[in-house]
Amino acid sequence: MSGLRARIDHGLTGTMPVCELSGFDASLIGHEANLSLRLKVDVKRSSGVDQTKPLFEVPLRITGPLVRVPVSELPDTLYAYRGKDVDMAIVARLRVDDGVIFDTTLETPLDVPMRTLSSDAAKTATWIEPPDQYSLTANLRALSPSDRLIVKLLLAVAGVIGGGNAVVGLHDEFVPESQILWYDHQGSDGSESPAMKSLTGSGVLGVGLWIAIRARLRRYMRIALAPDAATPRRGERRAARDLVRGESRVPLERSTLRVVAANRENGQYTEKSGKETKTRSFQTPVQSVILFEQFLPHVPAGSALSDHLDGDVDFESIFTELLPPLMADNTHGIDVVWEVQLLHPEFVDQEVIGPAEWTHGDWLAAAGTKQRPPRA
Repeated sequence: MSGLRARIDHGLTGTMPVCELSGFDASLIGHEANLSLRLKVDVKRSSGVDQTKPLFEVPLRITGPLVRVPVSELPDTLYAYRGKDVDMAIVARLRVDDGVIFDTTLETPLDVPMRTLSSDAAKTATWIEPPDQYSLTANLRALSPSDRLIVKLLLAVAGVIGGGNAVVGLHDEFVPESQILWYDHQGSDGSESPAMKSLTGSGVLGVGLWIAIRARLRRYMRIALAPDAATPRRGERRAARDLVRGESRVPLERSTLRVVAANRENGQYTEKSGKETKTRSFQTPVQSVILFEQFLPHVPAGSALSDHLDGDVDFESIFTELLPPLMADNTHGIDVVWEVQLLHPEFVDQEVIGPAEWTHGDWLAAAGTKQRPPRA
């Protein structure tokens, strides 16, 4: 393999960046070629689905041992990344028209900053996905009569259908094929049993019902962002009372309002179920920062939540502490999310996801002022 090397020279501010290519075999000089720059996302999970996104492509002629190619529409915030579930690299691919049947194709990682996780990565799970400890009894008391009835019905349905499905699976496991009620004795791949099928079905059903139940349990109060809330921009500060709207139908004791932002690794992997292969997506929070936090000892029932909030939400640390978004598509790469959380010791926690339509310019402005050096 050739020793192709590639780097981006950004030159002076306001000038177009240039991709420098060197290290290729002298026999390639004089040939027509095609250069493409690509973002590659390698998923490290078992059966991971990788993704590649073309960033730039141009035809050229190799005129000497060093080729300089102006690169347009290439963000200055590009970086390589090594993380928990995904690795990312910017690669340069040079396809040289030097053969009758097969062309020479060379590929090398682009020399861009390498980013890794910060030292607070272990706190991310508890910040962006805090453990929700609550009392089901207290939650039911806090609901309206109609919501309380719906939750009880959903719990009953989960118990009856889930339990009945498990009983059917166990019955079919230990009777001859001719006496089964629902589940046959062999999966399409020869590896499943009636009991396993029923457990899988009960699990899927349970997850769906629990999502519905949890949504109802949150209805002890209303919480939302202000109607004019938008994607935070560099240097933005906003009074917490102007950002959050909400009120509870019951008194809130010892709650905490928090605004947090995080980087997430996005990717996909495949799972086999019989002869069918399904593609699953994942989003793993890996790095976070708290933008605002206030303990609320008491919020009376029906009182506007905003009346009890003091101080500003400072969005600065999104741009100085987190990595810029770098996505190959809507399922692969690094994104940036932020949310408002209301954490309560007895009731199901509330969360409101904020708009996150970022631009590369936001992080370029950060790099020009308080941005910390790239993490090695």
